[in-house]
Amino acid sequence: MPDEAPDLMKGHELAREWQLAPKTLDNWRYRGEGPPFVKLNGAIRYSRKACARWLEERSGGTAA
Repeated sequence: MPDEAPDLMKGHELAREWQLAPKTLDNWRYRGEGPPFVKLNGAIRYSRKACARWLEERSGGTAA
């Protein structure tokens, strides 16, 4: 098991970073289309690394 804890973000943090409405992430999650997420005691969290991979896969490998 890695020593580092995953760098997790709340939905509104990811939405702000990606310049999206938070509702967009909600809709993607509902439809199973958005970046991977985990649910911890009912709270939705997004891993920065997983989101970066997801975005890169969909942007032709040109994500920053």
